[in-house]
Amino acid sequence: MNRLVPLIFVLMIPLSTVGQLPQGERDLEKSVERRVEVTENKTIFTLFCLLNLGGYDKENNPDGMHPVRVRVREQLASRVRPELAKRIRNFYRQHASAQPSDYSIVAMSTGGPPDFKFTAEWPDVSKDASFAALADLPVLLRELYTSSPIEEIYAGVRPDYRKYIEEYRAAVLEQVAKVMAYCRMSALSAASGGETPHAVVIPNLLESFTRSFGFVLDDTFDSIEGPQAKIGYNPHEFVHGLTNSMSYDPRYEALQQPAEPLFELAKKQPDVGDVANLQNFLDENLVRAISLKYRDNGDPARSQRLQETMMEEYRSGYTLEPFFYEQLSEYEKSNEPLSEYYPTILRRLNVKYELARWEQTTKTLSK
Repeated sequence: MNRLVPLIFVLMIPLSTVGQLPQGERDLEKSVERRVEVTENKTIFTLFCLLNLGGYDKENNPDGMHPVRVRVREQLASRVRPELAKRIRNFYRQHASAQPSDYSIVAMSTGGPPDFKFTAEWPDVSKDASFAALADLPVLLRELYTSSPIEEIYAGVRPDYRKYIEEYRAAVLEQVAKVMAYCRMSALSAASGGETPHAVVIPNLLESFTRSFGFVLDDTFDSIEGPQAKIGYNPHEFVHGLTNSMSYDPRYEALQQPAEPLFELAKKQPDVGDVANLQNFLDENLVRAISLKYRDNGDPARSQRLQETMMEEYRSGYTLEPFFYEQLSEYEKSNEPLSEYYPTILRRLNVKYELARWEQTTKTLSK
């Protein structure tokens, strides 16, 4: 297991074609079609049945949960044995600090239903204490799946999943191809620097709207994605797959080190999510900047909206996002792939200027 990146999606803005690799945009589109799969997943469905039954009820949509989630929760409440439901609730309470992403990595480290036996990936995954703490999860998944009508519930909502996937696939493939073209790169990569040959997007209608996360297991990049009110795709997770090999490359540690004060500053901001270490934080800021900048086709109104969104994220604590956003404008003038241009960006970082920018921004907000 190489990496995990929690993600909250932003609303989609209509996009236009941007960027092109030397071998031709159509070649890239064909490559994406071969290597990116959008599909349902019974392991994730069973897991989120368990989580919803256990007490997971977070929802970002002010209008409430997706109709499929509401329907499944109602069926689970009436059709799962009370004794098993109680044990699942106790397990969920006992692991209150665990996130759905943690549960998903553990569940996907099994062979899925009906047995949910750990695969050869588990010894490596379990080295992380947050995953090891959920080692008993497969036992509950197996019991829930075999003693409850999970298959019947799944069959009842599967048409909804298939319809959603059919609509979602085109958006996923289009935006993945565009962002890869923008980065002038033809493959996803793992944090270890190796190539990730396969990517799987798993729409999850039992999750909150606009909530998603991704991880690499067994050389496959999995992105688990909650529903959207309006079908669109933000390739944030796939951008991580493009930037990992840069952000975690030990050759760049010396160039990254000056950013430490901005990382320390960010850790003090309550709205910043993933700040595990400096490389991780740099990667998140870069990915957020790319996920916005590649959409900029020069239209003034769109450029302004993208800039405003970037500044909203900056004010929440992503203290390097404007720097990367501005440097991407310079990158666009070059002919280099982003992976080769990355050290040039790092060399241009003026920490004193960025600290002063943050101070000025926060002063303005406090008035």
